[in-house]
Amino acid sequence: MIIIDAGHGGTDPGACAKGIKEKDWTLEVSLHQQLFLKNLGIQTMLTRTEDKGLTPSNRTNKVKSSGGSICISNHFNAGGGKGAEVIHSIYSDGKLATAAGHALKEAGMPLRRIFSRKGSDNRDYYYMHRLTGSVETIIVEYGFLDSIDDMARLHTHSFRLKLAESVALSAIKFMKQSRYVVQAGAFQEKNHALRLCNELKAKGYDAIIKQED
Repeated sequence: MIIIDAGHGGTDPGACAKGIKEKDWTLEVSLHQQLFLKNLGIQTMLTRTEDKGLTPSNRTNKVKSSGGSICISNHFNAGGGKGAEVIHSIYSDGKLATAAGHALKEAGMPLRRIFSRKGSDNRDYYYMHRLTGSVETIIVEYGFLDSIDDMARLHTHSFRLKLAESVALSAIKFMKQSRYVVQAGAFQEKNHALRLCNELKAKGYDAIIKQED
């Protein structure tokens, strides 16, 4: 399952510039992502479906208890700068964030950076990383609302939706590429290990023998 988080909402407008409120665009792209993924047969859950505020604990508890494996937290930036940013946990290898960043760039949005941030307590700075448990959470900043260059692109509704789709597709590809290793047994005698390895191969499983030091 992919969790989609529409950042801000309710009395928290998020970034504001030129009459645009971040909370409106995050909801727009999040609702579109859900429909897009649903049409591809991917199970999703939204943290909010309307202009409703969520406390940090309410938002992160929804993600943490969802049973999902990935969370896309949608945002738009402001405060100087330009280009998209993708932020991952300090404990993540950054592969999902990198995939999402490259997808945004390929879709036509200049990429500013992909990064993580540590707080003064040496934990994740952003609560969406710090409080969402084992869910692989990325914060996607699609661009700067106060950037002339970014808004030349983001002002087009269809382009915003295209970016949302590109991030959703990167999440699907990431899930398909994830691999889990199952150890079937450990033996003192190599011939016993060979026998089990051959049995697993005969049943269609990839199997190898690894000698431990």
